[in-house]
Amino acid sequence: MRAKNTETRFACSCNGCRNYPTRPAEVWHQDQIPSKESGTFYFKRDTMRFFSSRIVDFKVFNRGQEVESLSVIVSSRHGYEGASRYYEIVMLCPYGTIHREGKSFESLRLARKNWESVISDFAPCSCHGCELDREQVSK
Repeated sequence: MRAKNTETRFACSCNGCRNYPTRPAEVWHQDQIPSKESGTFYFKRDTMRFFSSRIVDFKVFNRGQEVESLSVIVSSRHGYEGASRYYEIVMLCPYGTIHREGKSFESLRLARKNWESVISDFAPCSCHGCELDREQVSK
């Protein structure tokens, strides 16, 4: 636990430490989503093609004191040719960090029906940018 009145500092060059938010909440078309992620290849064209993934739907959300983030429903097919699709809800924080809870749904209808509850189950983002933002809000 950190002592009171101490400032959080990180010694790296991630988007959060450089105070460079990718602002995924400003996305208005799904083709913009890959440019908003940081540090992974989850939404890159080659990765999505390999897993037969598709961006099905997305929306902006805000959980309390956090800056707006982006929630995306991704449809994927793993395993053999002709395997059934499953749907997963993924979150992008304001600094481009991707969060996955591992919960998947058999249909798009079920994913959309449970969208709000899944978003509320996500733990607060622990990337450097979000931690620094929370510290600023609490001052």
